[in-house]
Amino acid sequence: MSDGEAYLDIVWRQFKKNRAAYFSLWLMVGLFLIAIVAPLLSSNIPLVFHDGGQTIYPWFHWLFHPEARVDFFFNMALVGFAPWAILAFATNAWAKSRGIPGRRRIGYVALEFLAILSFLSMLFSFQRFAPSDLYATRDFPEEEFKSQGASHGVYVLLPFGPTEQDTPSRMMPPGFRVEERDWKKSNQVYRHWLGTADTGQDVLARILYGTRISMTIGLVSVSIYILIGVVVGAIAGYFGGTVDIVTSRIIEIVLLFPAFFLILTIVALKGRSIYIIMVVIGITGWPTIARLIRGEVLKQRSLDYTLAAQALGASHFRILFRHILKNSLSPALVSIPFGIAGAIITEAGLSVLGFGVEPPAPSWGGLLNLAKDDYSNWWLVVVPSIAIFVTVTTFNLVGNGLRDAMDPRLRI
Repeated sequence: MSDGEAYLDIVWRQFKKNRAAYFSLWLMVGLFLIAIVAPLLSSNIPLVFHDGGQTIYPWFHWLFHPEARVDFFFNMALVGFAPWAILAFATNAWAKSRGIPGRRRIGYVALEFLAILSFLSMLFSFQRFAPSDLYATRDFPEEEFKSQGASHGVYVLLPFGPTEQDTPSRMMPPGFRVEERDWKKSNQVYRHWLGTADTGQDVLARILYGTRISMTIGLVSVSIYILIGVVVGAIAGYFGGTVDIVTSRIIEIVLLFPAFFLILTIVALKGRSIYIIMVVIGITGWPTIARLIRGEVLKQRSLDYTLAAQALGASHFRILFRHILKNSLSPALVSIPFGIAGAIITEAGLSVLGFGVEPPAPSWGGLLNLAKDDYSNWWLVVVPSIAIFVTVTTFNLVGNGLRDAMDPRLRI
């Protein structure tokens, strides 16, 4: 270890030695990028539509008025991606010229992205600031076909929407294309490369947009229980005594609640919702994190730097959250990738049973649910299974690499 090398620099150096984990990290970044740019990959709404003598831009308007709230936040990330990339480049160049370490530069640009996303999401949540939703009821591929050349649209790579229905094309295998004599829409000239679902929805489009559902459930649910677990575990470990005893008993009680069956019960009472899945996973997953953080804080509070801070008269809040906690977060950080993978599997399992995300939202588990009664529709089993396997494996490999990198016994 070189002089002055920070802990995170050591972790990053160790992490890069694990080739599988390092490759998986970039694959994980790619999955998030797919979730963000999904409308640029697949959409039945044209980027530009020439309607006689009028030119309109319906795709841009749709970004601010999607069917699902989850899509809105990802669309705002897409809207802010270009300005963020410019700002990130400038920030990195400025920070690098001043000798700021790479890990801090990454932190700066990440915070900038979150700030831009938060600003755009709040701003365009108000209808008066968002572009008007003038074209919500129009079916542009159908209009284009019926116009016989009078209207023409420019579409993205895959001109199918994730919820676009085409009943004559239902349950068709990969490579299917509607016969010319049956065309009723301009986009029916294109093939369904991964087949179609029960109402003729393009499977590839649903896989791409399903990434948004999976990433959202994983990130939000894990964020909830990481926050609760860190705070509860830190307080229990630092104060000890009665506080620790009471907290430990609460942890043991919460551990008795199986998240999967609790979600099934609430869904049966309240109906299917992505929010129910995220919240229940969040409020039932924190005890494990709390136990890990409690154990780390118990070790840290007896060390010399904690005793010195107490002797100098620092408050409990400052000692705990400014000094102890930042040295106790390793178990929580390691658990994040594993937690996201577990949440994705939970959502997929619920959707297979018919208790997951409400249709027509594109869910990987929802595609599996369509094939559970008829395995001759093999593409509805294979395609989402591969998507789930690759995603879960990616997060698990990143978690394994992070765990090994944070293990002092493996530092060389």
